Amino acid sequence: MTALFGRRRISISVAWRLVAGLLPTVLAVMLVAGLFYYGRVGREAPRVLLLPAALLTLLSLVITWGNVRYFANRIARLTDMTRGVGAQRRRADEFDEIEAAVGSLGAALDSAAAERVRAEAHAAATLRDEATMLAAAVGDALAQLDGMRLPLQILLEAPFGDLNENQEELLRDARAAADAIDGALRRLGEVADADRGALAVQLDPVQVNDVVRSVLPIARAAAERRGARVQAELEPALPRVSADRTRLAEALALLSGDAAEASDAEHPVQMSTARVAGGVVVRLAPAGRRGDAPTGAWILANRLAAAQGATLSERDDAWEIRFAG
Repeated sequence: MTALFGRRRISISVAWRLVAGLLPTVLAVMLVAGLFYYGRVGREAPRVLLLPAALLTLLSLVITWGNVRYFANRIARLTDMTRGVGAQRRRADEFDEIEAAVGSLGAALDSAAAERVRAEAHAAATLRDEATMLAAAVGDALAQLDGMRLPLQILLEAPFGDLNENQEELLRDARAAADAIDGALRRLGEVADADRGALAVQLDPVQVNDVVRSVLPIARAAAERRGARVQAELEPALPRVSADRTRLAEALALLSGDAAEASDAEHPVQMSTARVAGGVVVRLAPAGRRGDAPTGAWILANRLAAAQGATLSERDDAWEIRFAG
């Protein structure tokens, strides 16, 4: 009721404005009915009712006038805001203009939603096509790599003559590099398979602690190469989750390898499980990374987690794989 109190703005809800305008009117009507009763029966209305009736009637008029001004100003503001939005011609009144603007905005929202769905479908189709081409390129690269690894194996193990120490070292380095490239290409191929929907996943009720225990030897071996160690803290009696045991172990092995790269003797790799609101979480710390870009191991682990309906995220310098309960 800003109009009633000058420049001082008092925030009153619309419902209370209507109640405040209606209540004095109801009381005034009741008093008028009493006056009518006394006028017919006693031929004279008591003055104790005349003054309240007059005051309530006046108060009702003042409140109603303030509410009318308030609603008129608000409708005018809405009309100014919506004029030109979907209203090409002058409507019968302000409500017609507001209704036209709301209808136009609703149609625009529906169109935007439909366009977003089309864009998402197009992006998914494009991703599948690119992943298919990537999978084919990875397959060709692996075939060529196999053709290179075989001569290296023969040179190292077949008796074609003695090799000096430098030659053997060079060949072994070449074979190790070829093996590393093979592993990277296979991870890239699995990422492509996940993106094109060809990653095989078998979901079963799985006890997460059992999977973590199976990965601990791999994690400890990776940490020992860095002069570090692994600490495990597994919460007992966790509920089973829907997961692929093999794929989950693969994701944990990838993440533990990256965590080992970021660990040292003073900062061991920490693997833990816990029950959280709505599910189960597996944590690995520290979160290994190379610069700001995610590692190839993290990218594949993320795809493997998503294929099982889990989420992989980083929190407090640790990686978390969260399964819904």
